[in-house]
Amino acid sequence: MTVECWGGGGRGGTRSTNGVAGGGGGGAYASGTATVTPLTSYTVTVGAGSTSAAAGGDSWFNTVTTILAKGGNSVANNNTSGANGGAAINCVGTVRRNGGAGASAPGLTSGGGGSSAGPGAAGTAATGTAGATAPTGGGNGGNARTGSNGNGSDGGVPGGGGGGALKTGGAATRNGGAGADGKVTVSMAYTAGTCLSSEGTYNAIVDNGCGTGATSSVGLVQSGLPTTLGTAAGNARLVSVELIVSGTYNA
Repeated sequence: MTVECWGGGGRGGTRSTNGVAGGGGGGAYASGTATVTPLTSYTVTVGAGSTSAAAGGDSWFNTVTTILAKGGNSVANNNTSGANGGAAINCVGTVRRNGGAGASAPGLTSGGGGSSAGPGAAGTAATGTAGATAPTGGGNGGNARTGSNGNGSDGGVPGGGGGGALKTGGAATRNGGAGADGKVTVSMAYTAGTCLSSEGTYNAIVDNGCGTGATSSVGLVQSGLPTTLGTAAGNARLVSVELIVSGTYNA
């Protein structure tokens, strides 16, 4: 199986005292292949985006030593420094990419959140109040609060870091934007199917196995024999056909 993981995003800085705050870091990306056994259960953990000073959660498949992507770091309360993204060096997989760092608060405005990484590129670091734009497949960072009291914006799924908050005067505590949840995808290349020129009467399920508007067939495990063969009403053609699909897939 091909497994892809994105770590959860870090939270932007919260302000309980007057001032600005830095942006949270984006989640890392990791991918690789894992050998699996049919009809066997496997644990899939999706890292949660952070809503506290703790880092975003790690995402992993089966065990933490199989394929794992680190979550982005969060900003401590009342802190103006941006947080680092999830570190590729601490990920597990054939492909490992860093999450983007959040921006430090630039002057009188707060810092935007870093983006998560994508399959083809590391996450983008935020450089100002705007959340960083993610590479293809990643999640954008959240915007920071500017100009007036308010909370930072949340990061985008998967794994975008939250923007920093801003507090002035006697306002109540302003919260940093939450990091976005991570993501795990599991897929398998299947090449044993045969493309069909038309649906016919034997395949009423329209899919996109070979291209737009096309259909495809997949061999199914068959077992047992019917007691009566034939095409007349009431006669059996086939019994005990089983197709087992586990996990998330695209038809």
